[in-house]
Amino acid sequence: MQLLWLGLAVVIPLYGFICFALWKWQNRVVFLPTQETYSTPQAMGMPYEEVWLTLNDQEKLHAWWIPQTLGKGTVLFLHGNGLNMSASLNLVQAVVFYRLGLSVLMVDYRGYGKSQGKQFPTEQQVYMDAQRALEYLTQDRQISPQDILVYGHSLGGAIALHLATHNPDLAALLIQSSFTRMRDMADHDKIYKLFPIDWLLRYEFDSLSRVKTLNLPMFFIHGEADQRVPSYMSQQLYEAAITPIKDLYFVPGADHDHVPECGGETYIQRVKAFISHTSLGRLIVDS
Repeated sequence: MQLLWLGLAVVIPLYGFICFALWKWQNRVVFLPTQETYSTPQAMGMPYEEVWLTLNDQEKLHAWWIPQTLGKGTVLFLHGNGLNMSASLNLVQAVVFYRLGLSVLMVDYRGYGKSQGKQFPTEQQVYMDAQRALEYLTQDRQISPQDILVYGHSLGGAIALHLATHNPDLAALLIQSSFTRMRDMADHDKIYKLFPIDWLLRYEFDSLSRVKTLNLPMFFIHGEADQRVPSYMSQQLYEAAITPIKDLYFVPGADHDHVPECGGETYIQRVKAFISHTSLGRLIVDS
């Protein structure tokens, strides 16, 4: 009995500390940035410009502007929660859009890559970062929102959906390998069943609610072999979306991070077909 009480005296405070840590430093679990540069657009055959987007007197976001002379259509590229934009699908995804004749703006959230700010941002801060990137396109580059497709991978998909709720005139959304909401991801990562997650969870990223309010074209893509974010979540987002222009594409054999590579030419043609049904359709080229 004495050993039991001794064990409880150790386990209970430890459990309480873990709960507190999950609540207090939750952004260190959600956001996994690195500062290393893994590749550049130039390495993938895409000339580019380095761009710095001012947030305030102390902070700037680092971005890559990849111009395409074939048309005015543009993609705002929002990467996921890990690494930084230089590691995003090894830039293969950007090549897909570039090949279709679309310019691309890739941006790192604060704390990622060369972007300034605290190493681990918050949910509201990454929303603000995406808005700042969009403002660069519409104000500095004078690109109409109707000529901008927002692409979001994984967590970037949730950020893209939030961005669209505040900018409903965008041409379209392409949401790849993303999830329904953070609460559902906690259920999927079964380790969190050990904790009172409803009390601890501070970040929502509630995409499932947002797709029910948006009326712009949306394309949901997911790898069938994705073990990080289950593909059924894209199915749920697709079914919940109220827009009359929507599509869903499951890529056989693709994991979380290599969807365009696994999809190959079929992937490119599916993306092209979707874009052709949006306001960007007149701007894409034959590939």
